[in-house]
Amino acid sequence: MQEFKKYLFLLLLPLCFLSCEREFEFQSNSNGFTFSVDTLMFDTIFSTIGSVTKNFKVYNPYDEDLIINLINLAGGDESQFRLNINGIANNSAENIKINALDSLYIFVDLTIDELNSNTPLIVDDSVIVIAGEKTQKIDLIAYGQDVVKLTKENLKTTTFTSDKPYLIYDFIVVDSLETLTIEAGARLHFHNDARLVVFGSMVVNGTTEEPVQFLGHRLEDWYQDKPGQWGHIHFMPGSSNNSINNAIIRNSMMGFFVDSVGLESDPPLIIDNTFINHTSQFGILSQNSKIDVSNTVVGDCGIHSVALTLGGTYNFYHCTFANYFGYGRSTPALFLNNYYTDNNGKEVINPLIEANFYNSIVYGRNYTELGFDFKDSDKTLNADYNYKFEDCLVRSGNIDISDPEKFIRIIANEDPNFIDPYESNFQLDTLSVCKDVANENISINFPFDILGNSRLENLPESGPDLGAYERIEKE
Repeated sequence: MQEFKKYLFLLLLPLCFLSCEREFEFQSNSNGFTFSVDTLMFDTIFSTIGSVTKNFKVYNPYDEDLIINLINLAGGDESQFRLNINGIANNSAENIKINALDSLYIFVDLTIDELNSNTPLIVDDSVIVIAGEKTQKIDLIAYGQDVVKLTKENLKTTTFTSDKPYLIYDFIVVDSLETLTIEAGARLHFHNDARLVVFGSMVVNGTTEEPVQFLGHRLEDWYQDKPGQWGHIHFMPGSSNNSINNAIIRNSMMGFFVDSVGLESDPPLIIDNTFINHTSQFGILSQNSKIDVSNTVVGDCGIHSVALTLGGTYNFYHCTFANYFGYGRSTPALFLNNYYTDNNGKEVINPLIEANFYNSIVYGRNYTELGFDFKDSDKTLNADYNYKFEDCLVRSGNIDISDPEKFIRIIANEDPNFIDPYESNFQLDTLSVCKDVANENISINFPFDILGNSRLENLPESGPDLGAYERIEKE
């Protein structure tokens, strides 16, 4: 008997659950629904390039199970927007059931047709929700922008203008003996891993008001500080007559990779008034090259902000290397060496002819932000490397900076008091130790900072500041 009762209980148990399940009675509703947004906004979308997918929610705020008679994209299938309604890709759906106090998702993306315009244009539509006698809508708004698309292009002498942005896939190459000139305000957007390779020459003519920008192809706010979205700008051996003025390089794997440029009688690569930030590896990586850099900021980089390797000749004036990279970086912001190891395991030394740093700042979140790795070919100390820091603030940590020929008037290990380094604002706070202590004899050759502010107008009452930014006190 006991076994029979147990068997009967197990048999009736599912029926108990079935009898307890709530019965859904979906009703029509004329009171309307609530939505997570009134307007769904998209950032600027390049024409013919699909957008990201965004979404919003439709809520049933009532204690009754309700029916939405129709959800419809107002522009229909001719619209440049597309809908996915509760998991089904369709621009229209009827008799959608939504339980009491429940919700459903509507996903939206778009592809904008060619606009035939140099300026961004608004593209809009709306999602219509009809329940009973009530009609509601959610506006959809995007800004469309035509682009010049380049894929695996070998460029002859040409000029990039600010008329339309450039969207680069894979790579573009500036051929030997050819020159790419980039005008003020031009924007170059690079797809994943895309790069710009220079065998000839590149001249960037940005201005303070209209810098030339080298960016990733994702324009949404979330991507603005994400590194590694594209490749790098590569100056190849034999490239010459390169100058970069007023440029912004952001979100790449590397900023500049400079390989054996400016050798013998060739002029150096010149970089002025340039901001490099949010790279996953290097801001500037140089191998046995000649580079002159001024008024330049190299910020958060995953390995080194600046790495000067395999020797070369370098001069930096009023630069700020400020590395607060937040993904576990252990390497110093600035690294110098003078050798490499060949395929046979032999160390090959290439002299660091000189690396001079004047009126500059080298700082970051690490205890030590200077790194040296030198070899002596003839066992004579310093014979194959020559570097100097003069009137600089450095986070030297455990590096010996007592050599008076290499470290002259140094502020060591003091916080420069950037306004907000974790938001990439490397301007100086009013209490910064870098204020008024720069060498005027150097500053007179660089009278304006990266923002165009004068360094010299308050002389002799107050001197110029270290780094790329001059602190301007508000009156």
